[in-house]
Amino acid sequence: MLLQMIYDGNIHPDEWLRQFNTYCFLKKITEDNVKLAKMMIDSTIHVPKDVTSLTELVSALKVEVSFTVFKNTNKRKLQVLKYKSENIGGDTSKFIETFRKLCRDAEIDDLREQKEYFVETLPYVLKKKFLDKIDDIKSLSDIFLRFNNLLIEPTSNFFIKNGSIVALRHIATGKYLSTIENLRYETGSGSQMVFLGDTEPHHTSLWKIKFDKDYATIDTFVTLQQRFDKFLGIRYDYSNYYKRRENYYKSPSQNTEVSCNVIKENDNDNKWRFDTNDLNYQGCLKSNDIITLSIKNEIVKDRYEFLRGHDFQVNIGKEVYEEVVCHNKGIGVNDNWCIELIE
Repeated sequence: MLLQMIYDGNIHPDEWLRQFNTYCFLKKITEDNVKLAKMMIDSTIHVPKDVTSLTELVSALKVEVSFTVFKNTNKRKLQVLKYKSENIGGDTSKFIETFRKLCRDAEIDDLREQKEYFVETLPYVLKKKFLDKIDDIKSLSDIFLRFNNLLIEPTSNFFIKNGSIVALRHIATGKYLSTIENLRYETGSGSQMVFLGDTEPHHTSLWKIKFDKDYATIDTFVTLQQRFDKFLGIRYDYSNYYKRRENYYKSPSQNTEVSCNVIKENDNDNKWRFDTNDLNYQGCLKSNDIITLSIKNEIVKDRYEFLRGHDFQVNIGKEVYEEVVCHNKGIGVNDNWCIELIE
């Protein structure tokens, strides 16, 4: 335990003093505490010789350069900290513990600043909902309590309506179906590409879902519209029309290319049929349902092709993207998507 008590600048001085006092209590050390504490400070850290109390010692450590570096390091850690829910491998309890300790170690005590940092840790789907609940928060504990209450709300029963904004999370990878304006295939149709993006949804992975009734049921045909009035779909290759080689454009992996295009809302090439094998399915599409999406191949009779997050990587410029395609092979884990209601 003695070796664990060495102060080397990688612990907050107040926390180090607490652990040192605990050590002295357990060992029943009541004399020469200051002398012992000085011996437990790494030799690379300067301690003034005229320090005569533990309070003075901690104050000296706080003005030493290593503590400034330590605080700024923890502030940067706080800036990049992101919350992940348990369904994608996160741990809410450990996240709260980490956030609390980083605030302590970065000496961020102002509640307004704590709220700002906490909001930035949240994914898009939670950030908007949480911002509606924090106007009268009076402490860091209030922040955690409101957040916990938000997580236990019965969101799993939120049915998706015509016109809802949704995100589609790929089950196998945890990444979201995404598209970026002007990111285009360099082969095939040259259309705006769709791909597996980040593990948190944001504006590039939000879709307006539309169908011809209030609620979607099994076999309902839906359209998924991104920004700029573009729809998720497949495109027919008219360049081979006169050669009588009827086909849809192929992706770099030689599957059916999926893209985002300005096409009519009632066009068959952007109407997707959803299905689910969930035994708890309640008859209408709801947030967090696990689904497959398929689209009718108008060339081959009675053929439907399934939307798949493929493990094929595509180079566009200097960037590498994970391709999303359609296929008519057996359905597998890469064809499963979790639909999440955003608003």
